[in-house]
Amino acid sequence: MDDTETKIARIKSVIVNNCNIPENNIDVASSINSGRVLLCKNDYDLLLLDLVLPLTDGDEPDREEGPKFIDEIYTNEQINIPNQIIGLTQYDEFYSELKERFEDKVWYLLKYEQSKNDWITKLQNKIIHLRKNKESLQHSISNEYTFDVAVICALQEEFIQLKLAFEKIDWNKINYTGIPFDFYEGIVHTVYGNSLRIIIACVGKSGMSATSILATTMFNIFKVDYLFMTGFCAGFESADVTFGDIVIADSIQDYTTGKLKDDETGNLKLLKELHQIPANYELASKIGTFISDEANIAKISTSLKKCNLLKGRDNVKALLAPTVCGAFVIASETVMNNLKNDSRKIQSLDMEGFGLYLTSHILNKKCLWIKAIADFANASKGDEYHSLCSYASAALLYLFLKECL
Repeated sequence: MDDTETKIARIKSVIVNNCNIPENNIDVASSINSGRVLLCKNDYDLLLLDLVLPLTDGDEPDREEGPKFIDEIYTNEQINIPNQIIGLTQYDEFYSELKERFEDKVWYLLKYEQSKNDWITKLQNKIIHLRKNKESLQHSISNEYTFDVAVICALQEEFIQLKLAFEKIDWNKINYTGIPFDFYEGIVHTVYGNSLRIIIACVGKSGMSATSILATTMFNIFKVDYLFMTGFCAGFESADVTFGDIVIADSIQDYTTGKLKDDETGNLKLLKELHQIPANYELASKIGTFISDEANIAKISTSLKKCNLLKGRDNVKALLAPTVCGAFVIASETVMNNLKNDSRKIQSLDMEGFGLYLTSHILNKKCLWIKAIADFANASKGDEYHSLCSYASAALLYLFLKECL
């Protein structure tokens, strides 16, 4: 805010050439009234204020208007207060008086002299300092809600075991305004000396839609590089897997997609439209190598024994295999056999995985579904193995993060 063209030009030259601020980032007002309009309309990092200004464009400068405007900046709620205000005056006779008034406001006053250059260095240093402070603050705010890894669970009983399986992690609860989930952050230290910022959360209910919403939040709000889901699932009874064995989904398909119609007998029939989404190749390859090492699986089994969760077994197993997903809780051998007939290699079934993989596929992000088999979705379906499976899947992920990322 200044009414002298030569002074404006010289100050702009310092800002642009000495401080590397683009000229289109600088607005100019020649009076109190025109400056007030800009300050009500915009947010500024810095106001350079000539303390002897006219009230209106074209009027004569008035030594009372600048100091009065300083007071107004504090009291007029329509004015957006700049981050910093620097006063400039070229009038020797006013400098001492105005300096005292400015110091009362904890602002800074520069004495401008056309024939000298010492004010240039002072102004330059102030602007550079302000810019660095702003950049540092922006970086700090950006990093506050940026994480390397996210882990989500569908249900609270899974989430409890997740926090227990990540041993020696001090979880700190964080709240993000407008997002209706409770988040916890922690640090995982890897064997390579890296520190991974982890954020975890619980959906609070089963289902693909709710899982997709939380996954989208993790990717877009918290900017995570990797997203994982742990917990328990149903399995297809066979010689390959039993209760407690961990399945990593190398692909997931939605078995409920298709067209419902009446068959010849009048019964409903689903004409399926199989849509299979593969896991992220990088993560699937890394975890495939990880679980092929028997020593890693033995560590998970040892951890389960310490918690009295292994239930008489010597070791759990872990395998990469296709899984299927749908909107129903299943307790039917007939349904399970029909699903197995559609894809003979599938090993597990849940209600969230397809939503997780579809979200990551659409957003082109990296995620992995890791769950352990708690039942075979038949008449004897129960919750006896929920804690074992929730802990086992999370323990595998914890060890994988520490040793592979």
